[in-house]
Amino acid sequence: MAIKQFLVENYQVRLADTLHATFGQTTIRARGIVACLGGDHRFIAYFLTDDSPVPNPLYVEEKKVGAIFLPFREIGPFVDLLRNEKPIYAYLNSDKPAWNSIRTTEEPVGEGEG
Repeated sequence: MAIKQFLVENYQVRLADTLHATFGQTTIRARGIVACLGGDHRFIAYFLTDDSPVPNPLYVEEKKVGAIFLPFREIGPFVDLLRNEKPIYAYLNSDKPAWNSIRTTEEPVGEGEG
């Protein structure tokens, strides 16, 4: 079992009509990809077209990369969190990759970002 949590230091957004990637035997069709980068680890969120197959989330410890697959309509809230909150951490779990996520630390209500 491998669990990795890392500070997201940078992120990259890619938008296109259709982006293709293959995971095992499954080729996905995405309209957006958001890569969260920290140290030597990556957490990638693929935002899929409505007709794309949806692979299971994954974390490959040897490659230091995790991924989740979400509907394209979810890209706005995901990027909004990266743009407006600080600090952001990525959480990767090889035994329970469905728990892969980005998250904030505990913050006081109404704090706002300075």
